[in-house]
Amino acid sequence: MTEYKIEKKKILFGANIKPSIDFFSKQYELLKMYKMDFPNWEVSILNFTAQDRENHCSATVTHKNIIFEIDDANTKVEFSRKIINNILSGYNEFFPIESFIRVGLRFYIFIPMLEIEKEELADIIQSKLFISSNELTTILSEKVTDLAYIRDYKKDDFLYHFKCGPMPKEQIPAWVDFGQNKHRFNTPKDFKEYLDSFPDISIFIDIDCYKQDIPFTDIGSFLTKAMDNCIKTATSTKKYILGE
Repeated sequence: MTEYKIEKKKILFGANIKPSIDFFSKQYELLKMYKMDFPNWEVSILNFTAQDRENHCSATVTHKNIIFEIDDANTKVEFSRKIINNILSGYNEFFPIESFIRVGLRFYIFIPMLEIEKEELADIIQSKLFISSNELTTILSEKVTDLAYIRDYKKDDFLYHFKCGPMPKEQIPAWVDFGQNKHRFNTPKDFKEYLDSFPDISIFIDIDCYKQDIPFTDIGSFLTKAMDNCIKTATSTKKYILGE
């Protein structure tokens, strides 16, 4: 029996905070603090991006939001530690955060499929995630060549934006930004070689798990629960679609 493995190819953390005008006069001091964990950096008038090219991750910081992203999320970088101990704690020293307007964790997951065509995988996903009818088939078509299942929902005090569908290799750049201009690739050739390492077809799952208006002190428990929720959702979805 074939074992289909989940590959977490990208994780993104995003926090929206109350805007601080003091950011523009102090952002360089904050960047100096980040340089211990992010040796590379880029600065503009409105924001800066602290980069760790060795571990393929970066933090983009503005006066009203903080984004941390890591590619190849199967590496050994301690994701929560980077966010809490380095990025958020550093920001909080300069610009105290009482609460987040919105805080979210987003997983981009690929499940490689072997010896299957995109249309065949689309049929499998449609049979599991979509309710069809003879009337709708007459209006549209009986044959599905591609599809995307998108759902917004709430579960256990968390909000979710969920996407799932077949993902041919050539469509990946349209759906996922792998930080090629931030923290990963030095040349277009490097990026192409990375994309070539993906299977020809995968089940793609994009899960954005978030909360609104939460205290700064709750960020640790949020990250732990959100990570667990995303992984459980992806694993259960895989098993359901593939009948495991």
